[in-house]
Amino acid sequence: MKEIRDMLFQIMHQNILDYENHYQNVFLQFLNLLKSKNYQITDEVKKQVRDILDENERFIRTLLNGLTVQVKISKQPLKPDIVQRIQEKIWNTKYPDGLTLSERLWKNKKETEKEFYKVLKKQMALGKTFTETAYKIQKHMEKLHGKKFVQLTKEEIKLIEKLRTTAKAMIKGEITKEKFQKILKQYEKYIKQRKESPYGVKTAHQQLLKNLTKAVENLSEEAVDDAIKWYMYDKQLYNLKRIARTETANIYHIMVIENWQDNEFVIGYRWRLSSAHEIRDICDEYANVDFGLGKGVFPKDKVPPKVAHPHCTCIIEPVFK
Repeated sequence: MKEIRDMLFQIMHQNILDYENHYQNVFLQFLNLLKSKNYQITDEVKKQVRDILDENERFIRTLLNGLTVQVKISKQPLKPDIVQRIQEKIWNTKYPDGLTLSERLWKNKKETEKEFYKVLKKQMALGKTFTETAYKIQKHMEKLHGKKFVQLTKEEIKLIEKLRTTAKAMIKGEITKEKFQKILKQYEKYIKQRKESPYGVKTAHQQLLKNLTKAVENLSEEAVDDAIKWYMYDKQLYNLKRIARTETANIYHIMVIENWQDNEFVIGYRWRLSSAHEIRDICDEYANVDFGLGKGVFPKDKVPPKVAHPHCTCIIEPVFK
């Protein structure tokens, strides 16, 4: 069964990479449109914002629905009724906040659009430059999602902003090279402590450090802003990737339940901790439940309907009589 899950994640990761390349071009076009309109929120700008957010939502829907029809057990595709039930549960099961995935996507889209205009108007009022405006928009959205989805730590935001201001101060001759090097060493230490994620976050940190160093060598303030801007752009896709990864795990989880639920020889499902599981959380409780069927085995009517938390890589497997 594990090979099925690995296959789903492989397909998901490739789709994410392809979409990220596409999204980069779309975002560049949008920044150019903003610049051509002198940052005025015209009907054309509003339409493109909505189009970008709608496209992000379509990508997630197409990806997840497509994954359900690619699942095969013993080289045989799932029955159409099972595929339909999996899709219904992916989109319509309520999360602890009372919202379904569909409702969450809609809410996030509306909040993102609202916050984007809020930051843009503020930057216009301050008379900021193109690169500063782009950076502020992306940084604000990162903070917004960080607060809601906890993907960018306060330490990380503070450290990156410190890098930015220190690099620009070095270019202006306001600080010594020794002080700049001290800040770089702090950041290098931080990078070494980071574990690489499936989305190349550690690699992005390393690229940011390289770009900032080059910007200082070339005495280019604009290059500093660009380095930060593109790092934040890369991180801005985090929420999209997070949803894709979590719901891909849910597709596998629900598939196991739906495929074996009516099998009279299956008494329940065992919760197995992932080999990557390090920090104790609710998964440890699930892996040690005792309903009298064996350690970590849930009866059919008590198995959790979805994975335990975002980024959960634990699996369930059928337990036979």
